[in-house]
Amino acid sequence: MSTPPTTSQASPEVIAVINAYIAALNKRDLDGVRAAFHFPHVLFGTGMVTHYPTPSDLSFTAFDARTAQHGWARSTWDGHCVLLSGPDKVHIDVWFTRWRADDSKIGTHHSMYIVTKLDGRWGIQARSSYG
Repeated sequence: MSTPPTTSQASPEVIAVINAYIAALNKRDLDGVRAAFHFPHVLFGTGMVTHYPTPSDLSFTAFDARTAQHGWARSTWDGHCVLLSGPDKVHIDVWFTRWRADDSKIGTHHSMYIVTKLDGRWGIQARSSYG
């Protein structure tokens, strides 16, 4: 894998949304995760595409299935870089690390998020991930 991208010109609102997402994920706050997303929401994973039409369709079930076997306890951002940006949509390249409760590293992963501004609010609309 290449080195993580460096931080570039992402608006504070976009950074606040991705930070709110990871904070809610780490607290296992499903309502907080849902609040950081826009719906419908799409996740492109390795060999799969998952569509969440409404907030009630999103749960921790799929995430737990991918991470429980590794002992996931939390994730941290390693960096981000804006790939494309417009007034109401940003494609942002992110790197993050997953950790166990004993602070041992599970792995570093790379994703691309599409963050959109709908009805005056920024939210993560889609994610494409290798993690």
